[in-house]
Amino acid sequence: MKVDLQILKRYLEGNEKDGDKEKILNWFSDLQYEGDLRKQYHCYWDELVNIQDLKGYNGSIILDKIYHKIKLEESGILQEKRVMTRFFNILCKVAAILFIPLITFLFIHRNNIKPATTEIARSEIYSPLGTRTMFYLPDGSNGWLNGGSYLEFPTEFKGKSREVLLKGEAYFNVKSDPKKPFIVSGTYIEVVAYGTSFNVLAYPDDQTVKVTLESGNIKIMGIQDGRIQDCKTIKPDQMYIYDLKTSSYKIIPVEANKITSWKEGKLVFRNEPFKEVVRKINRWYNVNIVIKDEIMESYTYLATFEDETLDEVLKLLKLSAPIGYKNIGRVRREDGTFEKRKIELYYKP
Repeated sequence: MKVDLQILKRYLEGNEKDGDKEKILNWFSDLQYEGDLRKQYHCYWDELVNIQDLKGYNGSIILDKIYHKIKLEESGILQEKRVMTRFFNILCKVAAILFIPLITFLFIHRNNIKPATTEIARSEIYSPLGTRTMFYLPDGSNGWLNGGSYLEFPTEFKGKSREVLLKGEAYFNVKSDPKKPFIVSGTYIEVVAYGTSFNVLAYPDDQTVKVTLESGNIKIMGIQDGRIQDCKTIKPDQMYIYDLKTSSYKIIPVEANKITSWKEGKLVFRNEPFKEVVRKINRWYNVNIVIKDEIMESYTYLATFEDETLDEVLKLLKLSAPIGYKNIGRVRREDGTFEKRKIELYYKP
């Protein structure tokens, strides 16, 4: 295999592809490529600007600095993470003097060359309990983050996918890109989309993970012990429910616009167990409601709340079922701060 000038060029310009680094390291470490490298470096150098015309250029000084850096690298003193330093030891073994012009160019333009190992910064968004937060992603996608939820994503989507990390509940409106899938990663599932709208409910303290598709199509992969267990595709107005206790799933029909209406300030329940209703109310109003009598957990609710206060919601619950409630209020901690407002619900025949 011959040395490929195009691979060398794109690596030095910070546009490497998978496998480029390994090939380059092999070329520089194997003496059989010495002649070919000599030829390619001349071709590359002829395409560069005339370094003599560069402002502040002094060949002798620069070469002295390069030799000094090589010696430091060999003694283990220099630890700078630059593209040049990855090759100093190898260049010394393969007649480094042949590549001095190339090294000189890298040294002069070191601030303009992006290292291949540069890590992309990541952004984090947290939506406090009792709030809803709109977010925008680098690819033009957007969505909403529900209360008590956390979203992490890179400031720039590079590579072959667009991956975000979610803990909690979020609605995603994904910009279409058939060549680069959009992936929502959670502890127990991964959702893969290309351009669609869907909702993911995956709070760490819940016993189920729910994915609801509003439009388009998505693939859902269940994960257990770091391994993908299954891969399912759902259609619009379907919900995928993964049970963490049994490691099983089911797909049910739903009204997706009702499920996602939380982003519009609506709290909607469709024949949901009372325990689930209370859990959602706690997150929605940042309150601590406690069910005192187990018999109440068998209740199911069909209701829609919009712009109601917590007290109004409690009154409506009381009217719809044999429920009473006691307002405990806020307990003051030793440090002077207050706990969440606490409310006890009890059975009232």
